[in-house]
Amino acid sequence: MDKKEFCIFLDAGHGGINPKVKLPNGYTTYPAKCAQHNNGTFHSYGWFFEGVFNRAVTNLIEQYLNDWGMTTMKVYDEIIDTPLSKRVQKANFAAKNYSRSLYLSIHGNAAENKSARGFEVFTFPEQSESDVYAEFLYKEVQKSYPNWVFRPDNSDGDHDKEEKFYVLSKTLMPSVLSENGFFTNFQDAKMMFDPSFQNTIAKCHAKAVIDYAESIGVVMF
Repeated sequence: MDKKEFCIFLDAGHGGINPKVKLPNGYTTYPAKCAQHNNGTFHSYGWFFEGVFNRAVTNLIEQYLNDWGMTTMKVYDEIIDTPLSKRVQKANFAAKNYSRSLYLSIHGNAAENKSARGFEVFTFPEQSESDVYAEFLYKEVQKSYPNWVFRPDNSDGDHDKEEKFYVLSKTLMPSVLSENGFFTNFQDAKMMFDPSFQNTIAKCHAKAVIDYAESIGVVMF
């Protein structure tokens, strides 16, 4: 299969920043999907905005994939918190133009327990090609950050956790949701805010796409 017949749909979770409104209210999902830390500036006065992080990473994933000749399509808005139904609808409709496709939803995690940190990846509760991509991704992140905290579910022989999230249950193609650190944890938040981490975690996602594409018969070069 020629790589032009394969499309990767990119979904940066939640909303972005409205430049016309003063922060933190200008963050379009405030006060949800964000956390304020006593130390560090982050995006604004200690606030870490998940949607801004998600967009930074997703934009880098797109750059890597496009540089490698892959076809991508964003299903989110740079500012608005596009409804999940609209994101999925856009991907499902556009997928009709390709032989194969993949849906990636990029997120940061949060917890009431501020000590919670680390990486995890989710697929729908069944064995499918989504699990294949998730396993490639998990291993790429482990190679890049061997000393980080990893949060697997090994009960079915692989590392992904299984949930019936909307973007995993309503998409018509293999779909994966990654949680790339806990922005409610100060250590993770500092790491996630670092451009070098954003670049590396994006490259992990992109390299996993290449591995997955080759596993389903896409001719890359």
